[in-house]
Amino acid sequence: MARARTAVRGRDRELAVVREALAAGGGRLIVLKGQAGIGRTALLDEAERMLRAAGLRVLPVRPGAGPGSLGDDAFALAPLVRTVRDRFEEFQEAGPADALAAVARLSDAAGRDTGGWKPSIVTALGDLFDGIGRQGSTAVLADDVHAVAEPAPVLTAARRSGCLVLATCETGTEHTPGLAELLAAADRVVTLGPLADDVAESLVRRAQGARLDEAVPGILRTALGPLFGNPGTVLATLADLRARGRLTVFRGRLCLRAPSEPIELPAGHHLLRRVAALGDPAARLLSSVAVWDGVNVADLPLLAEVIGTGLTDCGRVLDQLIEAEVLVADPAGRVSCRCPALAASVAGGPAAHGGAALHAAVAERLLARHRRSGGVDPVVLADHIARGGPAVALEGPMVTRLLELAEDAEREQPERAALWCAAALRRLPPGGPEHARTLARLLDLVLRTGRYELLRDVLTQYAEQGARAADEGAREAEQGRARSSSAEIRLAAVLVALHSGEPPAEEAVRSLLDEGVTGREPIGFAEWWFGRPAGPGRVPGAGGATGSAEPAGPAEQADPADRMDLLTTALSGDPAACERAWRRSGRAPSAREVGRLHCAAAVGDIASVAELVLGAGHRVPATGVLGVYRRVVRDYAAADWSQAMSAVRELELSYAGDTLAHQAARLIAADICAARGESGQAAQWLDDAVPVPGLAVMRAWVRIGLLSRTGGDRRAAPLARRVSRRQRAAGQRAGLHLLLMRAVRTAAFADDHDGAAGLLEEIELLRDETGTEAAESLFLARALVHRDVHEARLATDLTRERGDLPSLMDSCLVIARFAEDPRPWLREAHGLATRCGASSLLERVRAVTRERGVPAPRARGRREALAATERRIIELIGEGLTNRQIALRLQVSEKTVENHLTRLFARTGCRSRVELAAASLGGRLTQAVT
Repeated sequence: MARARTAVRGRDRELAVVREALAAGGGRLIVLKGQAGIGRTALLDEAERMLRAAGLRVLPVRPGAGPGSLGDDAFALAPLVRTVRDRFEEFQEAGPADALAAVARLSDAAGRDTGGWKPSIVTALGDLFDGIGRQGSTAVLADDVHAVAEPAPVLTAARRSGCLVLATCETGTEHTPGLAELLAAADRVVTLGPLADDVAESLVRRAQGARLDEAVPGILRTALGPLFGNPGTVLATLADLRARGRLTVFRGRLCLRAPSEPIELPAGHHLLRRVAALGDPAARLLSSVAVWDGVNVADLPLLAEVIGTGLTDCGRVLDQLIEAEVLVADPAGRVSCRCPALAASVAGGPAAHGGAALHAAVAERLLARHRRSGGVDPVVLADHIARGGPAVALEGPMVTRLLELAEDAEREQPERAALWCAAALRRLPPGGPEHARTLARLLDLVLRTGRYELLRDVLTQYAEQGARAADEGAREAEQGRARSSSAEIRLAAVLVALHSGEPPAEEAVRSLLDEGVTGREPIGFAEWWFGRPAGPGRVPGAGGATGSAEPAGPAEQADPADRMDLLTTALSGDPAACERAWRRSGRAPSAREVGRLHCAAAVGDIASVAELVLGAGHRVPATGVLGVYRRVVRDYAAADWSQAMSAVRELELSYAGDTLAHQAARLIAADICAARGESGQAAQWLDDAVPVPGLAVMRAWVRIGLLSRTGGDRRAAPLARRVSRRQRAAGQRAGLHLLLMRAVRTAAFADDHDGAAGLLEEIELLRDETGTEAAESLFLARALVHRDVHEARLATDLTRERGDLPSLMDSCLVIARFAEDPRPWLREAHGLATRCGASSLLERVRAVTRERGVPAPRARGRREALAATERRIIELIGEGLTNRQIALRLQVSEKTVENHLTRLFARTGCRSRVELAAASLGGRLTQAVT
């Protein structure tokens, strides 16, 4: 019932038509038409409730809803008779028995006599509806009348007798003779459009009877595209995902497994039924368009040849699919599937034309044409070769041509260049000089594009042939090249393992991961990242802080061995080793970069570490272990804890491995749950996080947070000092300033002055050892120990600059206890705690408010919340995001983003997104966006 009520939200216009007809009185015929699943039945049900509430008697007629089939019942007399009999008590005062019996006899006769409409039926229907109408206002509701050959006679007879008649039908059936007659006779025809995005999201959240993970509506909106406003499609897709096990309850939330994998339309969806009704040629053509990712009209001759259909027939079927709203054509003539979920449902298609097989078939024909006469677009050919996989046989000159095209495309189209380079590499013999050069180029392109899956073939080929080829090459004259190739293979193995979260399946590749993370620590990469060695034996570590001091160029262009040196050294968190490695790569890190490195390493944010040390050209995709965990870290720091928890759940459900990122994400989840007062969940997440050496500081940081939330504040300082001394003695200082800042805040809030003073001494020692990295913690510790608001402002300014809003929230709360005017500090702490949903912090804000005798801070009003959203939209415009991408990031509809922009343009005088972003950078929007 709640589901149906949600489905009719946003249908005010349609219900208003019903109210107008009700107020007008007399017989009226209104037809509501819409696509399958759009909510016609739900709207009719809501209209029935509304009409009954107004005192009308309602006679619902559901053709085909009862037992049996309509068969030869062209006028739907049987459903009418069945409905009146079912509600006979309601209408018996009207004395319909004789008229009903007459209609029933004619209904039985209609099946035997197909000669057409009988005048006697007109009389019988008139008598029936006249008798019903004499006893009071009556409404006749007829659902899915497109299932009836001749719906007009019954419904117009009801209208003539003074009944209000509401009928629904499916769009696309209007041209059938019977329905065309009804539409022509109707007083009003209303077309039901899709639900607004916010209504559709509400339907999604209410549909499954469990708290839905925050990411699911946005993912579903992207997959369904224009069908997201179709409630039938939304509900059926959710049910299908749950039946497949992809939508599952985890820690009290309904979550989507593997959200980066395609979502398909459920079997039996009306679009798939339409395709099936058009026959096999339509299914093959649709599958090919989905695999091709859209086709141009110029591609039709080649496509027709590949799927074995004549060009004329292919064009005719294409038109049919467009008319059936299965395919859509843009003004440029490009044809594509109506939504990604439809493409995912049909992309497999008939086995001979699915996936790589289709691209391989196209590539073979283009290659044959190229050999005969040339004239083939080399870019199109290269695309199909790359996507056709190893099934496409290439001769040496064509492999060379692929590499030339990749080189030309590197700057403007790096993703395309990466695909072509990978296609050429799999056709080059391992161990040769061309293979080594191509592998180095592919690594650069993969780092730039984040297409790490392209390295899997490289590792498989190495496992099959490369190890032997490298050994043979090492005995020859090109020993230096063989060593370089080995470094490249190891870098590829590390990158794939980091982003996939899974160790390589091949033993030869796994052994590469057993080399040391740094030259100083006797621990293999696999043991560090996966918590266990990957191979049967451990190879002595390379990488680390040793090597030549000669510069080798920028990090983005560094030799693979240098890149590995940078990456593995950065992962150690040793600032001195990092600085030496960065200088060897040709650039010296700034103090800000070193600070960012330490903060990222402290929480295991390897994605940010990699971006820092490998340069601005390095890209981490949003999917994969590193990409998802980076979202955990960033959303936590931005105080968007709901999204952070969503990313934690995605990591747990979609990536089975127990990597370092999994352990760190569990620690962050424990901290969030503790701050929200969910002590049971916090304990469970903490228990799930296996203690590992690389996260010792982070684990202590979480434990101190738990102590502060559960009344153990005075235990924070001794714990922090023990961990700090142990880590400093081991030369591991990364993250200590974050740990000590949290501890000093906790001690100061509990009035543990001795503990806070001891932590200040520890921070001063850390400052002497690490330099400027500890400046923020030093300012804060001095502020809290000496109750110095000036030092407090310096510390909180640095915290804001770092973008660590949870730390800022804690600092403001403690500073409010001794500041001369605590209200600004309390307002900021209250706003951030409300934003986070940190109930335990909100309670402390209230306690300090009472202690200082000031008015309690109020939650932000609607205007303030609106301003925050608008500021975020401007920031995302500055990052180059489209309205749709901004909508997905903010989890709102694209229309909502457009409305915000319209208001911003009106208030600021800006005329474009570019001008708005420029005005923001110039500081000219401070007053306008408040």
